[in-house]
Amino acid sequence: MKLPQGKMKTEELNAFFEESIEYHIKSFYDKISEYEPISLFNDWRLLLQCIDELINIPFEIKNDENLNLFLNSKIDLKDQTSFLTIKNTMDFLKERFDENVARRYYQIMLMTSSINLAFIENQYYDIYDNTINLNDAKNSINFFQSRRIYFVTTLFLIPKIAKGNKKSEFIHLLNDFLQILDSCLVNITTSYQKLLVNNSISDFEMVFDDKKGIGNFNFNQLESFYLNPQRLSLMDQLEFRKEDIEIETLVGKNAKKIFSFNEIADTMILLSSAFKKYNVEFTNKYKELNILFQEIAYYLNNDYDIIIEESEFEKIQNKVKTLNLYNDSAEYFTNLNSISPFQKSDKKFYSTVVLLNRYAYNLILNDLMSNRKFQVNSGFIFENRISEILESNGFIDTKITRINRKEFDVVTIKKDKIYNFQCKNNFYNISDINRNYKVITGLNRRLCKYYERAIIKEIKRENLLIEKLGISKIEHFVISRFPVITRNEKIINFNNLDEWLMAN
Repeated sequence: MKLPQGKMKTEELNAFFEESIEYHIKSFYDKISEYEPISLFNDWRLLLQCIDELINIPFEIKNDENLNLFLNSKIDLKDQTSFLTIKNTMDFLKERFDENVARRYYQIMLMTSSINLAFIENQYYDIYDNTINLNDAKNSINFFQSRRIYFVTTLFLIPKIAKGNKKSEFIHLLNDFLQILDSCLVNITTSYQKLLVNNSISDFEMVFDDKKGIGNFNFNQLESFYLNPQRLSLMDQLEFRKEDIEIETLVGKNAKKIFSFNEIADTMILLSSAFKKYNVEFTNKYKELNILFQEIAYYLNNDYDIIIEESEFEKIQNKVKTLNLYNDSAEYFTNLNSISPFQKSDKKFYSTVVLLNRYAYNLILNDLMSNRKFQVNSGFIFENRISEILESNGFIDTKITRINRKEFDVVTIKKDKIYNFQCKNNFYNISDINRNYKVITGLNRRLCKYYERAIIKEIKRENLLIEKLGISKIEHFVISRFPVITRNEKIINFNNLDEWLMAN
């Protein structure tokens, strides 16, 4: 699809990005439909394992020298020095884990080396202003982490839409498919986000040339490790309420393993211990998850894969009726947003410990969203987190929470000025990508107006803080846990807080 030329805005942009989404979905489906489904699905599972291991190996390396060796491995197998570094890394991985891990590492390095050369030759990095790169293991991990959701979505869709006879050798998978993933699936997400911005910012416009389009407003919904924000994460609970938590003994995993089924058991223990005050272990979802993991443990292979015959899978699903283990839709957005851990191919159901771990974590956190006590406490923990971040950046927390029965969230002082922060933890699922962008933009506008009213409210009662602290200079801000689209500089998205702090 050719890019338009020149400046575009309002309805022109809406029409272009709606067309772009349709075009890229069709292009992706057309590409996948050419291939034989069973072999492509099996190879894609192995590719995803290579990517998962590459991303997670650094967390398993405790020695700084070995970690640096791994992360700084240059990816150019035509270069003798680079090749020797990769060989040394393979030797280390073989000793630290096993020969299969070393072999999969070499395969993903071989594929990535080829892609890196192709990206350089086609000046692909210029499109992203060199913010991405595949020249070493560290940059490759960052790249694959940013695209992992699209690799998983493709895995879900292959058995549903592949129906041809074409085959791709495993070692050529990235060469054959990365371009379509990057040009289509990444562009679908980008187009959807631009639609949200275009319908939320009245003066939004873009200027296009032959390679890319640049807008006059940037929006990012993701946080570190390319994850969507959560009202209250497990790590937040463990960090800011650790005095209230008694963690049961964890099972742990074999140090020679990158992944282990024991990690799922430990996730359940951590969820139960961290969220005990919300009676999480008594919920139907938690109980059925425990049943599920007991049932599927028998089908575990190499502490990573789970493969279950269709008839046996149906028996398990009947025992855990509230759990949606498999999503049978072939619709793109449904699969992109799905957390269901199983895929079906050739009358068998497949999953991995990584997908199951993700499923358990997201299912329990989503289930807690309707718990009123969880909602309230998540707000307090968010305030604690904001206070800690601000204090580490030179703001002094006054610890003021109430004056004359008027409540405040986080009131700080820096350089003889009062900075009053309202911390808003309103759930806003902008990441639930679908075609009805107008619903999301409507919610965005309502939240922004609510935050603007909150700031006006603080301004009207700022004398309480001025008199209490004896400081006349004061500014008021809202920090939003879930990012909103606004030009109001008094509204700070949490995932942009670091940038705001650098400027202040």
